[in-house]
Amino acid sequence: MATGCATRSTYDVTVTNRLSGPITVWMTKAKPPGNGQYERGWMPPEAAAVGTVGPATELGGVAVEPGETAHANVTGTIAGDDVAVLRVYRAVDLNAILALSHGSPDRLDIPLDPGNTDIDITKQNGQLADVPHGAAGP
Repeated sequence: MATGCATRSTYDVTVTNRLSGPITVWMTKAKPPGNGQYERGWMPPEAAAVGTVGPATELGGVAVEPGETAHANVTGTIAGDDVAVLRVYRAVDLNAILALSHGSPDRLDIPLDPGNTDIDITKQNGQLADVPHGAAGP
């Protein structure tokens, strides 16, 4: 496959919050679309915050309370030089989410392979971490 070729892929993602406070999980892609038009369910919070959300837009973020589980099945076109990313924020307010840049201990960016992903979100060494579901204990 040549670099830049795009494929349609499905991501079946389940996330359990093992922290003491709520988190927000958000599906997006590593790169913004070249034409500026996000696929349904893939718009990142920074794009949603600048008023590019129309009435038919579906956002890719959801708040997950402690001990709760969120599930999404998202299909998207991923370019050969791009990757689907599950972002996890230790925040639920959009302004607080936007303040958490890549590399922050309260933000986790998880590259995803197509297919099933089932993880728990924990905190290790002061930073958010993902572990296979059930590995973090009850």
